[in-house]
Amino acid sequence: MSNFQPCLPTCSSSSASSSSSYPQHPLSVEGEKWWMVERTANGIISSIRPDTYSEKTRMTRIKIIEKLFLEHLGIKVFPYGSVPLKTYLPDGDIDMSAITHRNTEDAVANNFYQILKAYEQNNCGFLITDVTMIDAQVKVVKCLLDHIPVDISFNKVGGFSSLCFLETVSKDIRRGHLFKQSIILIKAWCYYESRILGASYGLISTYALETMILHIINLFHSHLRGPLSVLYTFLEYYSSFDWERFGISLTGLIILEALPDVVVQRPQIEDDMLLGEDLIQRCKNYFSIPIRAVRAEGGQFKLKPINILDPLNDENNLGRSISLGNFYRIKSALFYGYKKLTEVLMLQESCISDGIKKFFVNTINRRHALEMENRVAACTKGRYYKVANLHGNCMSSFEGMIYGQYFLNYTLPFPRRPQNVRPGPAFLESNVERNSIHVDIGGAAVESNDDGNKINIVKEATSSEIEEELTSMLSYITITDQRLESPPVPLVLLSAVNLERPLRSDLNHLGSMPSCSADY
Repeated sequence: MSNFQPCLPTCSSSSASSSSSYPQHPLSVEGEKWWMVERTANGIISSIRPDTYSEKTRMTRIKIIEKLFLEHLGIKVFPYGSVPLKTYLPDGDIDMSAITHRNTEDAVANNFYQILKAYEQNNCGFLITDVTMIDAQVKVVKCLLDHIPVDISFNKVGGFSSLCFLETVSKDIRRGHLFKQSIILIKAWCYYESRILGASYGLISTYALETMILHIINLFHSHLRGPLSVLYTFLEYYSSFDWERFGISLTGLIILEALPDVVVQRPQIEDDMLLGEDLIQRCKNYFSIPIRAVRAEGGQFKLKPINILDPLNDENNLGRSISLGNFYRIKSALFYGYKKLTEVLMLQESCISDGIKKFFVNTINRRHALEMENRVAACTKGRYYKVANLHGNCMSSFEGMIYGQYFLNYTLPFPRRPQNVRPGPAFLESNVERNSIHVDIGGAAVESNDDGNKINIVKEATSSEIEEELTSMLSYITITDQRLESPPVPLVLLSAVNLERPLRSDLNHLGSMPSCSADY
């Protein structure tokens, strides 16, 4: 097994002789030709990446869901996934997770489902349709809100952790948002061209795909010139990957025969990995705290046809959604995509731009259809849209992890700003005010441990007391006391499902936290 070597994207005599059809490796073409390749790919990315119009429409819908949860159930819900990461496709959905008490997730899901059904049948200023609930081990409420799909899960704090992690490594990689632009381009190919993206259909999940892309960038960064070279390396590498012997991790290959022990073998590559071990370990130590708080004890990494290790959780196989039948479909799609893109990259310079556009023909056609719809809507309302920046907004997910401490019995460390990380973990930065974070403590005081890295909720206190305590630990955090007022009685009473006792007992240690209604 130690002799296994991934396919390096370099030009060599061995690669030249491996196929009589392609005497030269595509990634070794001259710089001017490759500049044209990446320019064409960037044009495709610009046409499907988030714009100001799509951002505004999605933020409006997020605020509607937040308001419904607060007004009817008295709890908070936070977005995660591709929308705050700013890597969603034009047809992308909105993922949100509500934070509630342990063992009440099913009841809250049922109640919110009934709330949406009530709004579906009434004219309420916004259009809610196709309300459904996935009655699985972890319930998910789905709906279309003004024609945009919204998925709502409950106590899925792992989504907050993964978002903050991806934003952190994206800022560490930099290179003109190479990671995020590669995600957008490869997601578009997987979704529109090859139809291999979608965990609910037994295909690759978005987080699994992002981890696969990060694996490529981390190992082969010195050979990558832009998003299209990442796509080509992605197709070349995974179309011939030995999934029967190995799995994928952020820093190397998982030896499957060593499971249940997770043994990661670093491939023999020319360069050091792009992401430093200290950054990866720091992120894992910090962001895995909420995950460890809610996961079941005694879990193990379960083998699937495609095995991808969650960077934050050694027990989680991100390939668990992929069925055996779809595994062969995915392998075929990757090989066919690799073959066709190789043919395109070996075309003459005058033909290569048209070849790349043909390779993404479904993506371009879909974008043209949506662009016409958006232009009509924007012009009707006197608004115009432009490409949005790709600086992610993970503050809401960071606040979600903070908020989860009230309900899920974990304590987050608040480390000081790292000294040797460029340009700094994203979860410690705000895109509006670069050196400040708003943390809603809800009127609860905090105390630090001996090394000043953790806080614990201990009693009710004033904003000034909270600010004095935390600013002594973190000079770049500002605290606001924005206490939630007690919400009205839920549209569908929680007491109907006999939740009065657990809610009361869970709230006792929180002091000033609001209850769902005065009756509780």
